[in-house]
Formats: sequence, C-alpha cells, structure tokens
Amino acid sequence: MQRQHARNFAFFDAPVGLIFTIDRRLTQSSWVDYGMFLQNLMLAARERGLDTCPQMAWAMLPKLLTELLDIPPHQMVVCGMALGHADREAPENGWLPEREPVESFAQYRGFAPRQEACGVY
Repeated sequence: MQRQHARNFAFFDAPVGLIFTIDRRLTQSSWVDYGMFLQNLMLAARERGLDTCPQMAWAMLPKLLTELLDIPPHQMVVCGMALGHADREAPENGWLPEREPVESFAQYRGFAPRQEACGVY
C-alpha cells in the first residue's frame, strides 16, 4: 500500500503532472467552483482520449511544492493530477468499487425520475 501511495509523487508514471493552487483569500463557494473546474478538465481530457487521476497526496507537501514551484504565499496547493494514458493492464485500473445506490443519499420530491432516461436507477 505504501509503495502504491508513493507512486502519487511520480504522477503514476504519467507524462504530464499538474499541480493546482487556489488563492487563500477565496471563500468556500470558490472551492465548489474549483471542484467543478477540475471535473470539467477531467471530462475534457477524457473526450480527447486522455486519462486523469486527481491526487490529494500532493496537498500534503505544500512547503516543498511552494519552494520548488515558486508558488506565491497567497496561493495554496489544492491537489495534483496525473494526465496521460492509463495502463489498462494494471490491476488498480481494473478495480471498480461498489457504488452506493442513489436512493440512499438523494430524495426526489415533486417528480419521479425517468429511469430509462439515464440508466442509473
């Protein structure tokens, strides 16, 4: 497990490693916007045939990253992201965790979801 975790710091051998920062002065709502930005970046990469892996492990090294990348003091590290082509033969890329059913955490009030529309239910 420790060896696999350490691979974060080589961006899982991806050809591109990204480090994301955010201005410390921004409010909680900005973090929500940032999450949507990251998701859209991941979706855009996937649309272009690339794979991504968001990595919170990089947020544990703010001092090192700040020094190495000359990150200004008003910025803080949010996460890293590996960008490239996933190794489909790697065991970790074949693992699909069980998903919690939507009904266990969402309520539908005032309308019934159309099951055939999205195939999730």
